[in-house]
Amino acid sequence: MIVLKPKIESRIPIEAECISPDIFSDKSGPEIENLSVLEGNQERKLEDFFDVEEEEEDEGTIEIRGDVPTVRHIGTEMSSGKINIQGDAGMHLGSEMEGGEITVEGDVEDWTGENMNGGVIRINGDGGNFLGAASWGKTAGMTGGIIIVEGKTGRETGKKMRRGIIAVMGNAGNFAGNRMTGGTIICYGDFGDRPGAGMDRGTLIAYNAPELLPTFKYNSTYNPNFLRVLLRELGKYDLPIEEKHVTGAYERYSGDLAALGKGEVLVWKG
Repeated sequence: MIVLKPKIESRIPIEAECISPDIFSDKSGPEIENLSVLEGNQERKLEDFFDVEEEEEDEGTIEIRGDVPTVRHIGTEMSSGKINIQGDAGMHLGSEMEGGEITVEGDVEDWTGENMNGGVIRINGDGGNFLGAASWGKTAGMTGGIIIVEGKTGRETGKKMRRGIIAVMGNAGNFAGNRMTGGTIICYGDFGDRPGAGMDRGTLIAYNAPELLPTFKYNSTYNPNFLRVLLRELGKYDLPIEEKHVTGAYERYSGDLAALGKGEVLVWKG
């Protein structure tokens, strides 16, 4: 295991795509220390911002012991291994992630899991805006993987997501599922304004009744077969899933009828 201990607090954003198990693999401590990062537009070395230590257990794991809210792009394009952050994390965490697992003990900034393709991101605090969303200019955001947020998220959670699962224990901000074309967003708190606006396909699951746009149409109340399977599978991630959520009835609303209209919002009725 490689341990990174933050040693200075920089208010300038630090671009550190190099903090990834894929890149650290087979590198010695001095080689890791000499990896390049950007502080603003200035090229620096990883050792300028972190003390780097090696521990024998948990090979393939990176542990960051402290808050790193200005360090961006941690875990970008990682395909395996684990990153544990014992504090807050900066923007673009897990950007275009392919596999592996990232755990954050604190909060994250915006664009966590943008364009994510696989793997698991677990956030024990709050998620920022555009979680699991498509970056500007991209036609699709999250296309695979799972993001779990213990706290709340900001606006446009899952924007343009195509596949994958986002589970939010707290409240989800405005425009959750905006223009999504697939995938699933589960919210145990409250959805903000206009959930699913412009969605073509995909599923929003609400455990508190949201205020839907008038372009969503009620279809029926039933217990979806796929949802029973999905919720039982997600139980291994310690989500607050109860048997009544698995076997209970859900109201189904189809929409957004102002778009393709093949998406759905499932509202748990007990």
